[in-house]
Amino acid sequence: MSFLGRFLVEQGAITEEQLAGALRFQREHNRRIGEVAVDRGVLSPAQVLAIRDRQQEDSRLFGDIAVGDRRLTRRTLDELLFFQKVQHTYLGEALLLCGHIDREQYQGLLGRHVAMRDTARVSLRYLQEFFTENRVAETLFDALGRVLSRLAGEDLAIASIGVPFEPDRYPETGVLKGVLPDGRRLAASVGLSATLAARVAGETGEGSGKGLAGVFFPAVLRYFGDMLRDASLFLTGGRIVPGEAFAPPPEESLFLRCQASSGEAGCVVWLEEAAP
Repeated sequence: MSFLGRFLVEQGAITEEQLAGALRFQREHNRRIGEVAVDRGVLSPAQVLAIRDRQQEDSRLFGDIAVGDRRLTRRTLDELLFFQKVQHTYLGEALLLCGHIDREQYQGLLGRHVAMRDTARVSLRYLQEFFTENRVAETLFDALGRVLSRLAGEDLAIASIGVPFEPDRYPETGVLKGVLPDGRRLAASVGLSATLAARVAGETGEGSGKGLAGVFFPAVLRYFGDMLRDASLFLTGGRIVPGEAFAPPPEESLFLRCQASSGEAGCVVWLEEAAP
C-alpha cells in the first residue's frame, strides 16, 4: 500500500495506472535490507533466506531477527539501514522519473496547505516529513495492518485520509508518545470500533468488553516504534498508553480512517510544529 500514492490519486494528480507504474518502478529499483546486507558482505544469501523464512512465524522485523540471532550487530544494522535509505527512490521521484507528473506539479502538491476533497486540510509537514521522508503515518497503518492480519486474520484498507473524526468514534484506543531527537513531541493513536475490537478480543483471548491493553495495542504500538527506528526516526522517552483518550488539535493532526471486514479502525498522528 502506497500512502502518498493513494493521496495523489484521491487528489486527481495521477491515475491508478500511473500509480501502478510508479510502484513497479520502485519495486524494480529499491532494495530490501537483506539485499543490502548481501551486497555489503555482512550476510550470505543463505542467511538472508533463513531470516525471511523465520519471518513467516516471527512477527519481528528482518533486522531485529538478525540482531537477535547475532548475525548482525545493532551498529551494522543501523549502517545498512542508512545505506538503504540513501539509495531509496521515493514515490514522488518515481512519478517524476516515469514522466507521470512534472516537477512543477509535484511542488504544487507540497504547498503550505493541501485542500482535501472535503473541507479538511493537511499541513505541509505531513506531506514532507511523514509521507515522503519518514513515512510515519504510512508506518502506523502498516503496523496496524500487520498485527490485525496476524492476530485476527483481518485485512485493512484505507477508507479516508485527512478527514477528522471524533475521538469517541472508537471505544478501544491505544496511544504511543515520544520525543524526536530535535525535541519535538510525537503522538500516534490507534482506535478500533466495537465490532472490530470484539473480533480481535475473541482471537487474542483478551475477552470481549475487557479492553485490548494486554496484547493487541502493545503489539501494534511496539511494532510501530520498531518500524520507525528502522526508518532512522528515533523516539526518546517513548511510552505506550492503552486506553488513553487522544485529542490533539485537529488542524495539526493527520487522520486516517480504515476499514476491515469486521469493522472500522482509526489512526491519528500528531507532530509538534516546533520544539518547546
